[in-house]
Amino acid sequence: MKKIILIAVVAIVLLGGGIGGAFFYLSAHHEIEAHKPPPPPKPIYFAQLADLVVTVPADTGDSTSAYVQITLQFSSLDPDAVTDFGNLQPIVKSQIISLLMTKTAKSLMDPSTHDDLTKTCLGIANQVLNKSADYTPPNPFTAAYITNLVEQN
Repeated sequence: MKKIILIAVVAIVLLGGGIGGAFFYLSAHHEIEAHKPPPPPKPIYFAQLADLVVTVPADTGDSTSAYVQITLQFSSLDPDAVTDFGNLQPIVKSQIISLLMTKTAKSLMDPSTHDDLTKTCLGIANQVLNKSADYTPPNPFTAAYITNLVEQN
């Protein structure tokens, strides 16, 4: 009988030690992971298309014209995209000028159209880089920003 009680006590001690050791190992492992600092954010690079001046109709049906000056910036996580943008800027500039010439000064100055305009300009910049610089993965620019927009009659 003493042997059975001794074996039972030893088994309970070993089982408790195993459970305690496993708990200690798992809690210590999670503690180390919890204190790991997050990775630093990737830097954002900007390419600028500065001071485009375009003559556009002042209003639909109106024979007067207005000058619109616009500055755009495109953001990317890829520094090579900014370099390639600089080399391909005349193509991007030409296509954006063509886009702006289809608008009126009134529509360009309306804040509700700015989101669509920036999305279209972002699409143009990405399309030019995808086609001319053969980007993989495509669409190196993630956002476009209008940083200056002025109308003069």
